Amino acid sequence: MKRFLAVLAAFLMVSFMASAEDTIRVVQTACNILVYGDECQVFCCAQVHNDTNRILGIESGTVRLLYEDTVVAEEEVERLWPYFLDPGGDGYLFQLIRFLPDAQGNPVIPAITGVIYDLNTMNVPATMQNQMLESTLEIERTQNGGYAIVVSAKNAGEETVWDTMITYGLYTSGGSLLYADGESFDQMGISPGSQLEKRFSINSQIVAQWENYGVEPAEFRVFAYYRSDTD
Repeated sequence: MKRFLAVLAAFLMVSFMASAEDTIRVVQTACNILVYGDECQVFCCAQVHNDTNRILGIESGTVRLLYEDTVVAEEEVERLWPYFLDPGGDGYLFQLIRFLPDAQGNPVIPAITGVIYDLNTMNVPATMQNQMLESTLEIERTQNGGYAIVVSAKNAGEETVWDTMITYGLYTSGGSLLYADGESFDQMGISPGSQLEKRFSINSQIVAQWENYGVEPAEFRVFAYYRSDTD
């Protein structure tokens, strides 16, 4: 158990590297570990920024987990939220990497010292620019030692909006990323004056890692988007 907690503590906020040619820049990353029976799941997220004056998306990409100079896992990048980053805009990458048990059925818990992102971006038409909704976030501890996150997105306009996407990031008081998540609501409309509310849960295992490392969520960023043109 001591080794397990030590690995978790060292794993929380690892260094990252990204290609110098990337125009979607990785600002910082965070990784968390969940163990379910004999399977280990590594959830990594990254805050990213569009350094250009163009709307950009990710055409393809890979993320590699490193232990010193050894690649311990490599996956295709799964999600960027929002799907497209406005000029100067921020977003988050999310990645779930599974480690299967060893030959004896024991969970494989990797030690990670770095993350490499290789991102291939694509230009997106100006008609796909994100439109912002009013958004709020509430956070509270749960009885089982985790966190409950409630994100609300309000339509203060005069027309129904569709295909809303919400995303948030939790940070330490020093601005270090701890966790990020989000969800898209395809083909769901929010009428004028109404709001969409989504509840997220953060597993108590993850919170225990933060506590062991001596950090806690102290700041947050929350965004809610829709697009006026979804063609």
